[in-house]
Amino acid sequence: MDDLTQCLYDFLLECRMGSLRENKEYRACLSAVELQEEQVKSFLNGEQRKELELLLDRVAERDSIEQTHLFQAVLELVRELGALVR
Repeated sequence: MDDLTQCLYDFLLECRMGSLRENKEYRACLSAVELQEEQVKSFLNGEQRKELELLLDRVAERDSIEQTHLFQAVLELVRELGALVR
């Protein structure tokens, strides 16, 4: 991402995505994930918990990369649509 795109992305995350935390569906999903994570961890030993944490970190990293890519694709589409309208 170039600097401008990164600034737009950061702005979106900081200023426009706050309402996501107030979304009932999102909160319910988040709670279910956290509960399931704790349930799974309760059956694991220390080494297995570390492996689970690594897996969850990698899944989060993958999701972040996907979201960044999606943002860039949407931004490019907006640029293309803007050029068509002009």
